[in-house]
Parts: sequence; C-alpha cells; structure tokens
Amino acid sequence: MRFWSWFTQKPKTVDDIFDKDKGLLTQVGGWIGNQQFTEQERANLDASTITSIQKFVVDTLSENTDRSKARREIAVFFIKFYSIMLFMTGMTYPIDPKWSMVWFNLATSLSVGGLVAAISTFFFGSHLVARYQESKNND
Repeated sequence: MRFWSWFTQKPKTVDDIFDKDKGLLTQVGGWIGNQQFTEQERANLDASTITSIQKFVVDTLSENTDRSKARREIAVFFIKFYSIMLFMTGMTYPIDPKWSMVWFNLATSLSVGGLVAAISTFFFGSHLVARYQESKNND
C-alpha cells in the first residue's frame, strides 16, 4: 500500500522550488549573488588555476603509458578524419551539392564539433592558458 500513497501525496516540488527561505530559486539566487569577487579573491583563483594547470602539464609530460599512447593515436586519427570530412565537403560540391551538404552537416554536427573541441582543449588548452597568463604578467 505504500506504493499507492506516493500517488495520493501532495506534491512537494512546488514548495521545493518556490519556498522563499529554502527554495531552489532562493539558493540559486544566493549563489549568483555571492559570485562578486574582490581583486584579491580573483588573484587567488588565478594563482590556484595556474598551479593546477602547471601540475597537470608536469604530470602528463612524462606520461608514456599504453593508455596515453592510445589516447594520442585516437585523437590524431579523429582530427585526420575531421580534416577529411572538411576536404570532402569542398571536393564533392562541384559533383553533387547535396552530397557536399551531407559532408558539411557531418563535419559541423554537435557531436563531431564537441569531440574536436574536447581534443583541442585537452591537447592545447593548458598551453594556451599558460601563454595567456605569461602575457598578462608581462603587461
């Protein structure tokens, strides 16, 4: 009978969301309101970010396991595959514009674009952040 009581209970969802003291909207608003950083807090956040990126780079530079080699091979293969998709977009257009659109839609799909962005961020992101921080410190 406990199962049927679930259907007859008053829904708490509205209270959980709209309660003025402990509701989800109040909590989210408080979280957003507390995102005002002082210059010192921002400097501390930047310093901790740089430290974690440097640690990541140091930890992964010497990595030469089979798993890391496989990750690199898969990443290189997928970037080559992505380049071929872009190449085929241009090469098939004079022959059949519809097939060119198929290749273009594949190359610009969210899943392929997301994977290319993830690979690029993983392999080049720490380098870009480090160079940005260097240029910011030089100014």
